[in-house]
Amino acid sequence: MGAAIEAMASHLREGDAIGREAGGLLARPSAVVIAGMGGSAISGELLRGLVIADCDVPVTRVRGFGVPKWAGSGTLVVCSSYSGDTVETLSCADQAHAQGAGLLCVGMGGALGERAQRWGVPLARVPAGLQPRAALGYLFGAMSGAFEACGLASGGIAERCASGVEAVDRVAARDLGERLVGTVPLIYGAGPLAAVAYRWKTQLNENAKMHAFSHAFPELDHNEIVAWEGAPADTFAAVILRDRDESPQVARMIEATSELIAPDAVLVEHVPGRGETAAARAFSMVAHGDWVSYHAALARGVDPTPVARIGTLKQRQGE
Repeated sequence: MGAAIEAMASHLREGDAIGREAGGLLARPSAVVIAGMGGSAISGELLRGLVIADCDVPVTRVRGFGVPKWAGSGTLVVCSSYSGDTVETLSCADQAHAQGAGLLCVGMGGALGERAQRWGVPLARVPAGLQPRAALGYLFGAMSGAFEACGLASGGIAERCASGVEAVDRVAARDLGERLVGTVPLIYGAGPLAAVAYRWKTQLNENAKMHAFSHAFPELDHNEIVAWEGAPADTFAAVILRDRDESPQVARMIEATSELIAPDAVLVEHVPGRGETAAARAFSMVAHGDWVSYHAALARGVDPTPVARIGTLKQRQGE
């Protein structure tokens, strides 16, 4: 897992080249649906967060067994499954194809790759050999490269993200990972950083085998902030992801929230993004969170790589 996190920047660049080739076969759509589950889905969540403000077509996502009924001709359905065998994503691909939607398949092959070949739709085939969550660089790079190739996004997203990964403060990440052990971390972000906060949550779940949760500003200040009044002592830690270009309204909200919850929190940690662009800063925080979860796992004495219960659950579902 450490080697995979270390290689994220190079994975982003390699995935970008793969995605550009596949995306060059796509017509520019009038709407986009991104379908995926778990570690294969977060790439789409992150990409959507980074492009949604500037993209002139709607981009939505689904995590489940079906796509919207409106996703037909003119819609691009991006099916992301690292293994290529995720049952929910295969169901989405089947429905999208039946409805006449355009398709882009992203993963290492499997049953999804077989469908792509049979249907004659592009497959952004990424290298095998990783846990799905550790393949984020490949999957995000492939999606962003494809988005650029078919006119959905500006150029160079993956490269900007890679530069942010390379700027991560590894010492600070290790320190925070060790300090979060014994707590239940609550990860908060605003705008595109809401997806980054969710990535932190799932990495702490899978790598460190810890409960963790995420929420987004400003919504959390309309509900979750009240729960801090009843927080059990020495239980919850707050990690707040910050961007230097956050709006003054959001900045004031974050500062006031931090002050209000501090008496009830084990710690309140602000993690700043590093880099010259929004994409770089977002992915510096993605990498920061990956390293935090990795070092939390080591501090807890657990192996960050295996996810035994996911494997058991898939067996019971007949996958």
